[in-house]
Amino acid sequence: MLRFHFPIVIIDEDFRSENTSGLGIRALADAITKEGFEVLGVTGYGDLSQFAQQQSRASAFILSIDDEEFTPGPELDPAVLNLRKFIEEIRFKNNDIPIYLYGETRTSEHLPNDILRELHGFIHMFEDTPEFVARHIIREAKSYLDGLAPPFFKALMDYAQDGSYSWHCPGHSGGVAFLKSPVGQMFHQFYGENMLRADVCNAVEELGQLLDHTGPIYESEKNAARIFNADHCFFVTNGTSTSNKMVWHHTVAPDDIVIVDRNCHKSILHSIIMTGAIPVFMTPTRNHFGIIGPIPKSEFEPAAIRKKIANNPLLKGVDAKTAKPRIMTLTQSTYDGVLYN
Repeated sequence: MLRFHFPIVIIDEDFRSENTSGLGIRALADAITKEGFEVLGVTGYGDLSQFAQQQSRASAFILSIDDEEFTPGPELDPAVLNLRKFIEEIRFKNNDIPIYLYGETRTSEHLPNDILRELHGFIHMFEDTPEFVARHIIREAKSYLDGLAPPFFKALMDYAQDGSYSWHCPGHSGGVAFLKSPVGQMFHQFYGENMLRADVCNAVEELGQLLDHTGPIYESEKNAARIFNADHCFFVTNGTSTSNKMVWHHTVAPDDIVIVDRNCHKSILHSIIMTGAIPVFMTPTRNHFGIIGPIPKSEFEPAAIRKKIANNPLLKGVDAKTAKPRIMTLTQSTYDGVLYN
């Protein structure tokens, strides 16, 4: 079974102490460990924001705060300010990882609402059994970890761990072909079995299809569209060049007027030829080194574009005043690596 290392991080300066707080937090840590979950106990408080930077490696945070740490005036209390900074650091990069506070019942009275609403829970010291609290925290940690992998990656991991034989390309059959020679054994050990078992072709039914957008691939495309706030998103494995051609074939018809950068990518030239479009070129700037720079604003003026249409020998007889270009495509960055706004 595939296991990932995402420990539950406990931050408590009394983690190794023999006082009441130390005994309680260690009992909770032991209960979590007995349930098969890894625990990382941290005793040094220091700057909490440093611990927040470990959010990508953890499955949950448990932060212990003693009631004695608070002084009157919670808005100005150093403990509250430090805790707020810790939570803000985590939530800046991770909205979902569970965060728990561990303390006495009255400790929560010192905390403002902007901190409380970011917590998954407040664990009252000794109010419940360590075993029950451990199961609750582990449930939330597992739920968080289960939601990390996007649809296709999750399906790929499931397939690689399912013990399915590979009878299709690539020819190494899930890495088995490399096991027949000493150097192949080295190759297999270097890259690892997971990578080689997951190296499959696009004919695996369990992973969906790129051509008809089904299964996990379709779910991943929907997820990507949500992330990019787009109506649709389609995955292409042929690179940017083929993606450009696909957009042009969908958008441009023969004899359409298209406006492109004179320094355009070669895939745009291919698209012009394949679609039968008529190009109008916008001329970029060059410096005395010959380095291609931005297209000047004057090239974007409607009057300048109409003039280019009127002077284009391929557009004789076309009324430049009424002609409507179908698409404008700019190449960013330039071939010399200049990126401009």
